[in-house]
Amino acid sequence: MKQHPQIHIQPREAPAGATLALVIGMPTSDVPRWPLPDATARLEPLPYTLLHAGLACAPGTSCIVSPLVADHFDAMDLALQLHLAGYRGTYLVVAPRVPRPEIIRRELRQICPGLDVEVITCTGH
Repeated sequence: MKQHPQIHIQPREAPAGATLALVIGMPTSDVPRWPLPDATARLEPLPYTLLHAGLACAPGTSCIVSPLVADHFDAMDLALQLHLAGYRGTYLVVAPRVPRPEIIRRELRQICPGLDVEVITCTGH
């Protein structure tokens, strides 16, 4: 029998002002802290297939983090899903070194005009 992934966002009291960042398609240990809107944000991994459920469980999510290309989706796919879900926070895309990251940022912003999109280039992704 096929096992279905579970949402593991724990409803717990967070300190006042604490924020939540959902990390999709990459280990939380690979997320650089410096570009996050809040460097103290709690990072929670979430499978791509559970994005809508995760956002429904955590409507106060301030940041979504993903790689430019993952095994089952890319940043364009995720941006479209964020738009469909009505998400209005920050979308941080972790990309390998590319010649013109502003082109990626511009295209993602066209898909999700209400989204604050940032493309961060890092070695090793």
